Amino acid sequence: VPASELVMRAQGNVYHLKCFTCSTCRNRLVPGDRFHYINGSLFCEHDRPTALINGHLNSLQSNPLLPDQKVN
Repeated sequence: VPASELVMRAQGNVYHLKCFTCSTCRNRLVPGDRFHYINGSLFCEHDRPTALINGHLNSLQSNPLLPDQKVN
């Protein structure tokens, strides 16, 4: 990623603006959007894994869940 290019950051990772999208619906996330970063994947608020909505770890139990983030 060129130093002059605008980017999005999440959990220490850097993304091109066009690549900062929900892993499920592929909608682009923009500054101010709430998103979830789980096991290296981005999810919009609508498409976050069901385990988060129900407050259970279910199949995600062996992988730590990271806190909700706002796009910087």
